[in-house]
Amino acid sequence: MDKNIYLDHNATSPLLPEAQTAMSDAAEKSFGNPSSPHWAGREAKILLEEARVSLAKSLGAEPREIIFTSGGSESNNAVLRQLSAASGKQHLITSKIEHPSILETCRILAKQPNIGLTELPVDSSGLIDPESLMKCISSQTSLISLMTANNETGCLQPIEELGQIASEHEIIFHTDLVQASGKIKYDLHTSGIDFASVTSHKLGGPRGIGLIYARQGTPFESIISGGKQERVRRAGTENVTLAVGFAKALEWYLENQDRLQKQYSHFRKNVLGRINNIDGFFLNTNLDHSLQHTFNFGFRGISAESLLISLDLDGVAVSTGSACSSGAMEASHVLLAMGRSRAEAKSSLRVSWGWSTTEDEIDYFLDRLTHHIQRLQKKQAN
Repeated sequence: MDKNIYLDHNATSPLLPEAQTAMSDAAEKSFGNPSSPHWAGREAKILLEEARVSLAKSLGAEPREIIFTSGGSESNNAVLRQLSAASGKQHLITSKIEHPSILETCRILAKQPNIGLTELPVDSSGLIDPESLMKCISSQTSLISLMTANNETGCLQPIEELGQIASEHEIIFHTDLVQASGKIKYDLHTSGIDFASVTSHKLGGPRGIGLIYARQGTPFESIISGGKQERVRRAGTENVTLAVGFAKALEWYLENQDRLQKQYSHFRKNVLGRINNIDGFFLNTNLDHSLQHTFNFGFRGISAESLLISLDLDGVAVSTGSACSSGAMEASHVLLAMGRSRAEAKSSLRVSWGWSTTEDEIDYFLDRLTHHIQRLQKKQAN
C-alpha cells in the first residue's frame, strides 16, 4: 500500500472531518472568554452550552450533570481524589485491570492512613465476578470505581449489575467510560451510575478535552480551584472550540453506531479467520463480552515488540497495549491479572480499528502480519 495504516484507535482516533468543520466554525465565533459578560463572551458561552446540551443528550444525562475537563485522566483523578478530603476511615474498591489513571491514583490514595484499598481480581477472560465485589464491601466502603470497557482487551464488564450492588449498599459508584462511550448503547440516567469519565479523542474528537458525569445530588468537590467555571466544580477557562468538536464527534458516532459495529465485527471475523490456525496463536479478547473494534492476541515464542517494529517499518501502526519504561516494553498488568504468563504478555499485540479503517487496510495488515510471523518462526527454527 502507498499509505500508512493506523490500527491504534484505542490510543487515539484520527479527527473526524465533521468535528474539524464544527471546530473551525466555532473558532471564528468563540474567541471570547465564555465567562466574560460582553457580547464576545456571550457568543462563546452560547456555543459552550450548546455543546454541553448535545453531550448530555448523547449520554442520557442532564446538562447540569456535565463537567468539562482536560480528558479521561483528569476526570478519573477528580472523582477518586474526592476521598482525599473525606474524614474518618474510608475504603476504596477498584479492579486489577483498570487504566493507570485509576489504578495508580488509587494506590497513591491508599498511602493515606485513613484510606484502605481493595483491588478486585478478574477471571481468565478479564471479567469481574459481581460476587467478589459483594464480598469485599464493608461499612467503610465509600467509593467503587470499575471501568466499563478495558482499553487493552476490550472486555466489557457487567457494569449495570456492579453498579446495582453499589446502589443497594448506598456506595458511590464511578465508571471509566472512556473506551466504551459512543461504541455501545448507554444511558447514564437509567444506569444508576453516580460518576462517569468520558474523553473526546477516542471517538474522533479533539485531544485535550473530556468530561465528568456527576449525577445530580452526588457531592463533588473541585480539585482545581480559583474560578467559578463549571458551576464551581472545575476552575479554568473552558475551551469552547474543543467542546464543540467533542460534542460533534460523540453525536456522529451515535448516529453511525449500528453501521460501525457491523463493520467492526466484520473486521474482527476477518482477522480471527486469518490467524487463529497459525502455530502458537492465543487470544486475550473475550469475543462474547468485548468491544467489536478491539482485538488482543499473541503468538507464543514471538516477541510482540519484534512484530510491532516490523509492522511499523511496513507503515502499519499497532500497539502492545502495555506501558513503556525507559525504552523497554513491560508486561501488561491487565494480561498478568488475567493469568497470562509474563512471556505470553510480552508476546501480545493490541489492534484497534475505528471510523477511518477500510477493508483494504485490514487485508494489508493481515498480509504483513502473517509474513512477519512466518519469518520470525522460521528464524527461531533455525
